[in-house]
Amino acid sequence: MQRIGSAYMDAYPDIRLPLVGGGTAMGYKSVLDGTSDIGMAAGQMPASIEVWATRNHLSIQNVTIAIDGISPIVNLANPTNDITLDQLHDIFTGKITNWDRLGKFSGPINVISHDPQLGTYETWKREVAGKDYITLKAKVVNHLAELNSAIMSDPHAISYVGNTFLNKAKVKPLTVNGLAPSIQNIQQEKYPIRSKLQLLTTSSPSKEASNFVAYCLDPSQGQTIIKEMGLVPVAKLS
Repeated sequence: MQRIGSAYMDAYPDIRLPLVGGGTAMGYKSVLDGTSDIGMAAGQMPASIEVWATRNHLSIQNVTIAIDGISPIVNLANPTNDITLDQLHDIFTGKITNWDRLGKFSGPINVISHDPQLGTYETWKREVAGKDYITLKAKVVNHLAELNSAIMSDPHAISYVGNTFLNKAKVKPLTVNGLAPSIQNIQQEKYPIRSKLQLLTTSSPSKEASNFVAYCLDPSQGQTIIKEMGLVPVAKLS
């Protein structure tokens, strides 16, 4: 979003658009409590915030502006290239604990996961673990740099990351069921682990907030930038 925000402020110099991170939960909460005009999310509203919003008669409007694929990642030295969705389920729920079950090499599988407050975690939990829980033995990291460092230093580690944050020079992405998270595979809904990137506003957004959402959805503006970032745009581009 930093790139789109910068482009928007270049196009409209009178508008200031400070961007603050914090994850999906923070995105929802900041809009609902009036801290922000626009929030960002990569998942559904956390149950705890939904209860609070309902109790206070607050509602939110979410608009999908892009779709991202989430890739399983391993150490560059790991000989594994492809993994099935069922194998991912069994690894991240603690049923498979050794790499020899995948037939490439032997060693304990060290699962690394994201903060549960992040949309990436929520998507992975929903699409990979399903109704089961992510193993309690998983190491939880809060930052991308920490995630890359953990994977780079451990040949037995496995984690996951959105394509826009994937650094192939540092970690190795695996295909899932023989499919890479290419734009075509995501558009055709063939790649199984997909995340909707959304902008959040109140049910009655300000004019400024509505204008920014419209900019992000414009095929000649925000959607073009989204495609350049490696994300899948939701609008048809010429």
